[in-house]
Amino acid sequence: MTTEFPPIDRDKSPLSAVDEEAVRLADVLEAHPETGDVTDSGPRGDIVFTAAGRSWALDFQTGADGQVFQDPSGAPAPTGGPAADVLRTVVAPALGTHPAYRAATASGDTLTVHLATGRHYTLALSPAA
Repeated sequence: MTTEFPPIDRDKSPLSAVDEEAVRLADVLEAHPETGDVTDSGPRGDIVFTAAGRSWALDFQTGADGQVFQDPSGAPAPTGGPAADVLRTVVAPALGTHPAYRAATASGDTLTVHLATGRHYTLALSPAA
């Protein structure tokens, strides 16, 4: 049995900006055909999803200024790494279809998400326990 929840009234929502972004990111991943079983969990809106035959966890990272959302400058350059294939072939293309995201770049096991607002944030990808 599936329980339907009414849409969140953003004016009354107790969710932080990170929580709201986690919900949006989870919705985008859930709609992507190469992912399955997407959940958001943890105190900072960490996202757990299935792709490429295993479970993965995306965790929001704090920037140099102690905040999750960073100014447009200072985003890391893309490189390769252990989780980069899942980030490049599944997560980044899923985000590329949503108007809230300008770009998503994989750098090793991290993903930098560039928002349409010009700000960005970084997520770390690791195998889920």
